[in-house]
Amino acid sequence: MENYCNKCGAPLADYRCEACSHLAFKFDYARAAYVFKTPAQELVYHLKYSDIRSPAVFFSQALMSIPAAKRFRGNFDLVTAVPLHRVRERDRGYNQSELLGRALAFELGIPFSQPVIRRQNTRSQTNLSRQARLDNLSGAFTLRRGANVGGQRIIVVDDVFTTGTTVNEVSQVLKAGGASRVAVLTATRAV
Repeated sequence: MENYCNKCGAPLADYRCEACSHLAFKFDYARAAYVFKTPAQELVYHLKYSDIRSPAVFFSQALMSIPAAKRFRGNFDLVTAVPLHRVRERDRGYNQSELLGRALAFELGIPFSQPVIRRQNTRSQTNLSRQARLDNLSGAFTLRRGANVGGQRIIVVDDVFTTGTTVNEVSQVLKAGGASRVAVLTATRAV
C-alpha cells in the first residue's frame, strides 16, 4: 500500500488527505516522482529556466519507476502537458512540461497530444496563495479548436504540483470535453 493520498498524491498515512476532503479536484489520480526540494528542485529549475532539457528524460524515467506506474501502461490513450501561453513559450523557447510529457509518452508507448491551449497569459503562480492561484487561472485554458477528447483516458504532465490548481484547471477542461479519466503525473510535489 502506498502512503499517499488516493486522490492528489500528497504523502500521508490515511486514504485521503485533509485538502482533498475539502477540494473538488477534477482529476482522478495524481502522483509525483519526487518531493520539490533539492536536488529535484534544482533539476526542475534548470529544465524550466536554464535551457537544460535532459531532466525531462530523467523525470519521465523516475515517474515510470513509481509503484503506480504499472497502472499507466495500456490504461491510457494519450499524454498531454500543461500548456504555456504562446508568448511565454516563445520567450522561453520551449514548454518544459511538454518536454516531460513527450518523454513520458515515449516511455509508455502511447501518443502525445496537446488538446488544451492556454488562452490567457497569466502571471507566474510561484508566490501566489491558493485563492490567488485559483483566481489567476480561472478561464485560462480551453480545448484547442477541433480537439476531440471524448471518451479518452488522459495523463496530464507538469513539472511541479503545488496546490494542484494548474493541473486541476487543465483536467476540468478535459473532463468538460468528454475525457473519461484524467490522471496527473508531475516531476515534483511541493509538501
